[in-house]
Amino acid sequence: MPVDERAVAEALTRLADRARPVDPELLMARVLRRRTRLRWPRWGLAMVAAACVVAITVVALRTHDQLAVSPASPPTASTAPAVPTASASSTASPPATGYVPDIPGLPRNTIPQFATVEDCMPKGGPVHNMDGDRRLPKYGGVKDYRWLGEAKDKLGVTRLVGSRKGFVLCTPGIRLVSYPTDPIFSYWGQDPPGKLALRGALSVDAYSGEMQSEIDPGRDGDPYFLVVAGRAAPRATRVEVEWVDGRKMTVNVRNGFYVGRTRMYPNQKNGYRPVLLSKVTAYDSGGQALGEVKRIAWRPMGAIDEND
Repeated sequence: MPVDERAVAEALTRLADRARPVDPELLMARVLRRRTRLRWPRWGLAMVAAACVVAITVVALRTHDQLAVSPASPPTASTAPAVPTASASSTASPPATGYVPDIPGLPRNTIPQFATVEDCMPKGGPVHNMDGDRRLPKYGGVKDYRWLGEAKDKLGVTRLVGSRKGFVLCTPGIRLVSYPTDPIFSYWGQDPPGKLALRGALSVDAYSGEMQSEIDPGRDGDPYFLVVAGRAAPRATRVEVEWVDGRKMTVNVRNGFYVGRTRMYPNQKNGYRPVLLSKVTAYDSGGQALGEVKRIAWRPMGAIDEND
């Protein structure tokens, strides 16, 4: 019986590729039964037996490779099941506090600090000092201002926010307690066009009052605060404010700006008379006086120029 050895080899190769783990004894029994039916010659039987050995060997090697990957071992790329992976945004650590764009000459603001500026200007910028619903675009918008500092006490807070031209004092309202003040613009140095650069060691740009109008004021009436704010030299770390009645207030300097407030009570006629400000002095970290300003006049908030 003629035999095509090449065809047999190809058949054996395909058989090995499709081979699965088998029982060698069972396979040999099937071969012997097939030999009985076909009465193959001895050399044909020898070739079939050799093919069986090859198939068994291939199956054994593949089985060994599969068993070598134990359950405790990490799966390889070819054997590991597809598992959805989390996106980079969900697994990355939270980003550091972001900043809004810098404005030359003004302190860098974090996003939460700038949010207080937006809260101070719900109309989008400073408003007219006699009409809180009338915005004045000539003094810029919220994007032109940065948080410069604030004065806090148990009753609330007054903030100093500024641009390169001027500033706004802001006493925000407290929910169910008080109403916010209007953001009234004033020039640095009081006069237009307003210059941010400081001459000398100290400038008192604001000496004014802030009324914290309450929804249900107590016997003392609406809290009224004397506010002193301005600019200081880079070396200055604190500013000391002194009134003619002997009261003093110490204010920390932050990035060249300071703001402080103290409560003032009404007189018997339920009115407020501003206390005269004696002097304001700037000090460095060693306690050395860098400069002082005396005889400071009352400076109500609000810019007056040819456009008003």
